[in-house]
Amino acid sequence: MSGPLPPSDLTSRLPEVVELPAGQEIHRFYTARWNPIFFDRSLDGRFNAPDGSYGVLYAAKGTYGAFAETFLRTPGRTLIDPGLLKRKAYVRLRLERDLKVIRLAGPGLARVGATAEIAHGGLPYDLPHAWSRALSDHPINADGIAYHARHDDTELCYAIFERAADAVSEAERQLDLDQDWFWQIAERYGVGLAP
Repeated sequence: MSGPLPPSDLTSRLPEVVELPAGQEIHRFYTARWNPIFFDRSLDGRFNAPDGSYGVLYAAKGTYGAFAETFLRTPGRTLIDPGLLKRKAYVRLRLERDLKVIRLAGPGLARVGATAEIAHGGLPYDLPHAWSRALSDHPINADGIAYHARHDDTELCYAIFERAADAVSEAERQLDLDQDWFWQIAERYGVGLAP
């Protein structure tokens, strides 16, 4: 396990909070056969509950962050498998009310006694799971966590706790990703379609 566990005095610390206003749109690539608004209760996601007691929806502030978190998971890979492309879809989500998320990046790390390894470390996810639980239980009752994408640390991503499910609605869905707008995003990362 790399990085610090949540400190025993976390509940008395004041986290850095990011306000996401009602009407803001966030972005997500997802498995097309499932509902795009999916709060994951498995143990597979980085900031999922360590015991599956609440779900987490993963999204990003922009399309680049959503792309990076979905299609750049294997470092160095420059080709997207056509099968993966067909299995994935895109959704633009709208926030129906203001959300407050704890910023687990920049100065927000020091405020809660964390380090960047929590969001950027590899498997296993025991450490980020512990942080998810601790931040979910923090007295400010945040709606989720804001963190930088592991595969493009200029992009802000969100792990939204299931208690904010009423705040997220679908604005637009794209089932066919083989379009110019998608490949323009991929171009930023030097990624193309496998033959």
